[in-house]
Amino acid sequence: MLDCRSLNLLGALVVSIHDKMTEVVEGELGMGGQAPAALVTITHNPGESVAFLSGALRLSHPGCVRLVDKLVRAGLVERGEAQDKRFVSLTLSAAGRRCSQELLRARRRTLEVFMQPLRRQQQIQLTELLEIMLRETATTKQAGDAACRLCEEQHCPQPECPITQGFTRNSASAAAI
Repeated sequence: MLDCRSLNLLGALVVSIHDKMTEVVEGELGMGGQAPAALVTITHNPGESVAFLSGALRLSHPGCVRLVDKLVRAGLVERGEAQDKRFVSLTLSAAGRRCSQELLRARRRTLEVFMQPLRRQQQIQLTELLEIMLRETATTKQAGDAACRLCEEQHCPQPECPITQGFTRNSASAAAI
């Protein structure tokens, strides 16, 4: 049986980190909701469709279209033609790219506040534990896209991402059955 106090502490930490990150990235962008995550997701997935973005952000398709419209009006996102003419591709404007980088820097500074109390060895140990937890709970690519919607992918490239490793392994295991 899992220790209820540990679970409670983990829950409180997750809520604290989420609240602080949300406050910081929304303040940096000047827009709330999923707008910061949309910019970062498009940064890592240029040319993807609204349908892809909708899945990664866990927004309804109409809600995602409204979000994209808002980002286009703000001059941060551009629509283009996709290979399949039924869809549009999404890319960031130059202003959107700058804004996305600022969001990621603000996110990193926020996370550093939570890591700084730990000694270097504890930080390494926490990283190892987080990798295990993420690898073992990863289920699908879409869940991975959602979990990583505010990640700095250059620091966790796809082959090294525990979420990617987890859903790849879980998919391979399911296919073998």
